[in-house]
Amino acid sequence: FVTIEKNTTVLHDEFLAHRLGLLPLDSTTAQQKNYLRDCDCGISGCGKCQVVYTLDVKNTTEEVKEVTTKDLICENNSGVWPVHTSTENAILIVKLGRNQELKLRAIATKNIGKEHAKWIPVAVATYQIDPVISINEDVMDKMTEEQIISFVNSCPTKTYAYRAGRGIEVTDNRKCIYCRECMYWGEDKKDQIEDVEDLVSIEQSKDTFIFNVETTGALPPETIVRQSILLLKEKLQIINNAIAEVERKHR
Repeated sequence: FVTIEKNTTVLHDEFLAHRLGLLPLDSTTAQQKNYLRDCDCGISGCGKCQVVYTLDVKNTTEEVKEVTTKDLICENNSGVWPVHTSTENAILIVKLGRNQELKLRAIATKNIGKEHAKWIPVAVATYQIDPVISINEDVMDKMTEEQIISFVNSCPTKTYAYRAGRGIEVTDNRKCIYCRECMYWGEDKKDQIEDVEDLVSIEQSKDTFIFNVETTGALPPETIVRQSILLLKEKLQIINNAIAEVERKHR
């Protein structure tokens, strides 16, 4: 919630409110806060369910002044600050020209991404099956050094490397993106190398996968994954209890 008291900047009130709402806050202590709807204060707000910030900046110089998250002042000193506030990478909110001014009051509350995207702590999440790559050494022995180097260079993610005296090596199987360029290379060389279509085998692992989580900075990725698993277990338990209750009533 943002209340703008004075704004003479080039950005209108709604634009500034939107920018402030999307600022990622350090949420490592969020578990200690109550949801506004569940707090004892009702919906009036208190230190247990909200954090209040104020900002009052005026440019009295001839130069352009940058207003960043460092200019936000936390009223109740809760220790909940926008990420990067204590570094040189503070997030830019707006730029002030000569005699321009911005004064506002902002309230941050705890909630979930289902209500609004501004409460989502994850920027990007990707999932990929772990690739298992095998090189057929019998076929590799039939290749010239030039052909081996050509094969290694066919991979756009540099999954393979050429080692003199050892031939083709898989440097990092997790670089593989299943683009199959190395296999297409083999198809083009069928007339030059015997059994070249069997040179490389790429299969999906049956018991491991790659799960990448990139956060906004609000929470560490490992914390997000652990808390997500706990919440999923809680929801599954609720479903399990509901099913058990239905079965009990129909006995």
